[in-house]
Amino acid sequence: MDQIFLSEYKDLLERKTKIEKELQTLVRGYISNKTINGKTYRYLQNRVNGNLTSKYLKNTEADMVAEQISRRKEYEKELPKLTARISELEQAARLIGKNTSRRLMLLRLSIGMDSLTPEEKKHSISFASAMNAVEGIPVSEQTAQDITAWQNGNEPFFKIFEATLKRYGFSAGV
Repeated sequence: MDQIFLSEYKDLLERKTKIEKELQTLVRGYISNKTINGKTYRYLQNRVNGNLTSKYLKNTEADMVAEQISRRKEYEKELPKLTARISELEQAARLIGKNTSRRLMLLRLSIGMDSLTPEEKKHSISFASAMNAVEGIPVSEQTAQDITAWQNGNEPFFKIFEATLKRYGFSAGV
């Protein structure tokens, strides 16, 4: 039961993260058709800083823009449902117990880390190393090996995060 619960939560968080990331790249607005001298022209219209803007779309790009607008609408409709279900699971976890609630928190904190690009992982590790140096906290050899395994795609971040917390004496809720 606990594994199914955690699996659903993880899947929902991953889907929500994927949608939020993709929404940042999708076109906003709508397509309008204007007929001039009997010929139809398509325009992307949207608001920028409160002003309505209009951009002519070539025939080759109009279908792609229409598909992006359609996908944006689907995602914007799905996102509140995902958020509501995530909240329901978090409420249930609090009722089930502290351990389950902690595991959900760890999942929430670590979600998205595995989908980082190699360059983003490198920056993440550099930042973490800098923070360790500032705080004067040395990284254990095992943690360094685990981070390298994550960076190379051999281990999921959640597993390393959880193991590191245990290694340093924090209860991960298991």
